[in-house]
Amino acid sequence: MNESTHMNAAVIEAESFFNSERFKAVNRLYTARQVAEQQGTIYNDYSIAKKAAHDFYTKLRELFNQKKSITTYGPYSPSQAVMMKKSGIEGIYLGGWATSAKGSMDEDPGADLASYPLSQVPNEAASIVRALLAADKNQSFARFRMSEEEREGTPIVDFSPYIIADADTGHGGDAQVRNLVRRFVEAGVPGYHIEDQKPGTKKCGHQGGKVLVACDEQIKRLNAARLQLDIMRVEGIIVARTDAEAATLIETISDERDQPFVLGSTNPEIPSYKSVIISLQTILQDKGIPVFGHELYTTKVINEDAVQWLLKTGALEIAEEKLALVKSDQGYEFEQAFDEILAAVVTKWEEEAGVKTMGEALIDQVNLLLQGGMDLTLAASWKEEIKQMSFTEIVLFAEEQGISFDWDCEVMRTPEGYYQVRGGIPFAVAKSLAVAPFADILWMETKTADLADAKEFADAIHEVYPEMMLAYNLSPSFNWDSTGMTEEEMQQFPEELAKMGFVFNFITYGGHQIDGLAADEFSNALNTEGMLALAKVQRKFRLLDSPYKTPQTHVGGKRMDGALSASSGRTATTKAMGKGSTQFQHLVNTELPVKTLNEWLTNWAQFNEVQGDIKAKLKPHSPGSTILELAVSVDDTVISNVVFSSLVDRNKTSILSIRDQNTFNTVYRKRRLMTLIHLFLLNRFKANVVHYLTPTKDNHKQCEAMTKRGIYQNFNEEVGKIIVAEVNKERIASYLSESSEIEELIEIQPKTTSVV
Repeated sequence: MNESTHMNAAVIEAESFFNSERFKAVNRLYTARQVAEQQGTIYNDYSIAKKAAHDFYTKLRELFNQKKSITTYGPYSPSQAVMMKKSGIEGIYLGGWATSAKGSMDEDPGADLASYPLSQVPNEAASIVRALLAADKNQSFARFRMSEEEREGTPIVDFSPYIIADADTGHGGDAQVRNLVRRFVEAGVPGYHIEDQKPGTKKCGHQGGKVLVACDEQIKRLNAARLQLDIMRVEGIIVARTDAEAATLIETISDERDQPFVLGSTNPEIPSYKSVIISLQTILQDKGIPVFGHELYTTKVINEDAVQWLLKTGALEIAEEKLALVKSDQGYEFEQAFDEILAAVVTKWEEEAGVKTMGEALIDQVNLLLQGGMDLTLAASWKEEIKQMSFTEIVLFAEEQGISFDWDCEVMRTPEGYYQVRGGIPFAVAKSLAVAPFADILWMETKTADLADAKEFADAIHEVYPEMMLAYNLSPSFNWDSTGMTEEEMQQFPEELAKMGFVFNFITYGGHQIDGLAADEFSNALNTEGMLALAKVQRKFRLLDSPYKTPQTHVGGKRMDGALSASSGRTATTKAMGKGSTQFQHLVNTELPVKTLNEWLTNWAQFNEVQGDIKAKLKPHSPGSTILELAVSVDDTVISNVVFSSLVDRNKTSILSIRDQNTFNTVYRKRRLMTLIHLFLLNRFKANVVHYLTPTKDNHKQCEAMTKRGIYQNFNEEVGKIIVAEVNKERIASYLSESSEIEELIEIQPKTTSVV
C-alpha cells in the first residue's frame, strides 16, 4: 500500500468511526482527516479500554432505557474495587478527593484542590485495573479446576473495568487534557469526567471559592478529550460536570451563554469592590492589624472614595469591636474576627451596590417606566426573554424601547479580577445544555441531596435532549441525616434518581470513609481485646464466606503455583500453597459449618419427599448488620428462617437472642425442620441460653418439644414476656457426635406424601 492509499484509508476509517451509531448524538469540532493526521502508522489496540468503553456504554444505555442505574462509590484501594465487583456493583467511580486525601510516594495527603500531578489519578486507576484483571485471572484459574457441577453452582463475577475517573479540570489546556485522557486509556479506563472550574483555583465541589470557566472553554476541554479518544479509536465515555449550582465566580464573561447570570452594580456612585477590599486592608494595617494583601497592588487601587465610603457607611464599626481579637493574631480567633470584618464590609457593599443581573436591572427599569405610565411595545413573555438575553441583546432591546439604566459588572470584579455570578440550578442547566452535544453524560454538582432539585435539572435537560444520560454525586460531604429524608426515602433515593435518567450515581470518597471506619474500629478493639479483635474479624469473614478468609488464594497464590508447575514441567517443590502455607488453618471448621446443616436438610427433604434443591444460607439480616438470618430455601424460595443475634454477657454467658422465626408454608410445620435449624444454631454459636424476644405460641411449643428431647434443660417466661431457655450442651453434643441421633430426630414424625 502506497502512502497516499494508506492516508486515504486512515481518513475513511476515522469517518466510519465518527458515523457509528454510538456517536449519533455527539458533536465534534474537527474532521476525520485531522484525526488521521495524528494517528501514525503503527497501530496500538488499547484493547482493555476499548472493550470496556463499548460494553460499559451499552450497559448504561440499557439502564437509561429501563429507568435503572448503577449505584456505586469510589474505592480507596484496589482490593476494595475487587470486592465491589464481587458484590455485584457493576461500575466503579475513581475520584480526585480520595486521591488527594491519600497522597502518594511523591505527594503529601491534602484537600481536593487538584494540586497533584496530572499522572496521579491515572496511576491510581492503573492499579485498580490491574487488580480487576488479576481477579479475573484468579477466577478463571479456579474455574478450570472445578468440576462441571461446581462451576454450575458458582456464579461468574464480571471484573471488567467499568470505571469513570476524575479528570478534574483537565489540568490545563488542550495538551494537558489530551495527555490526561491518553494516560487513562493506556491504564484501561473507559470513562472520565471533566468539570468547568478554572485550573489553579479548582476546589472540591463542596468547598467554597469555586471559579468557573466560560461555556466555550468547557466545550474545548470536552472536544479535546474526544479528539484524543478518536485518535486512539476508543469509544470512551465523557461526563461533563458543572459546578454552576453553587459557584459565585467566573473567569471571563465573553461567552453569551454565561452573561444572563453575571452580577453587576446598579449604583453608579459606589466605589469598586476591589478598591473597597484593598482600602479596608490599608485601614486595618494602620490600626495595627497584620494584613498585607494591599501590597500586591498599585497604590492607585487605594482611593479616597473607597476610604470615605468605608467610614461613611459604618462598615468599619465591627472592625472596632473586633480590634482586640484581630490584633492578638492568635490563630482561630484572629481568622474568625478578620472573616467577620470582611463579611460585614462585603454585605454592606452589596446592599448599597444594588447587585443584580443585567436582565434584572432592565426588567426593574421597564417596570418602573410602566408604572409611570410610559407606553412600551412588549411581548407577553418579555420578562422571561430578557432573563435569557446576552449583554448585546439587552442593549439592543433597551435602545429599541428608548430605555436607559445603570448596570456595571466591571465594578464588581474581585481583587483577582474574577467576575461575580449568581449560581443556581438555572445556571447549571444553561451550562449543561451548552456542552451537552459534546458529552455522553451530564452531571450537576449539588450542595445537598434533593430529589426536587434533581428533577428540576433532569426535566430541563430532557426537554432539549431527551436521550441524555445523567450522573449524580451521592456525596459523603452531605450529612444525610440532616436532609430531612426518612430512612425509607434514603433507601429509595438511587431508585428515584434512576427514574429521572440518572444512570451513574456514586459516593465519591466512600472507600476513604469505610477504610477509616474499619481502621478506627479495629485499632481500638486491638487495644482493648488483644488478638480476640482479629479472631472476631476472621469469624465475620467465615460468616460472610468472604474471599479474605483464605488470603493467599484471594491474591492469586494458587494461580502462581499453577504457573510455577507449568514452567518447571511439574518438577517444582517450592509451591507457595504447599504444606507450609498457613492458609490451611483457615479451612479448619472452628464453627459448625452451614454445609453440615445442608447435609441434615438433604436427609430431611428425602424423608419428607420434598422435591427441589434445598439449601440453607447464613448471613447478616441486612448488609453490615450485627443481626443475622438463617434462611432455608427450596429452589430459591425461602420456606423457613430465623432472625437472631449472638452475644456474650458480662458473666461470659453466650446468649442466642432470637428476634423472629418463621415457617412460611404450613406444609413444613411439625416436621422437625425448625428443630434442626435450632440444633445447628445452638452448636454454631455455642449458646448457653436462648432468648425469644417476641414469643409466640409456636415458640412455646418449640421450647416444650426441645425440653422433652433434652435439648433444653428448662425454659420459663420472665418479666417482659421474654422466653428464656437454658441449653443442655451435653445433649446437643451427642447429636453432633452420633449421626443416628439426627436421623432419629428427622424420622420421628410420620412420613408424608410428596411435597412439591
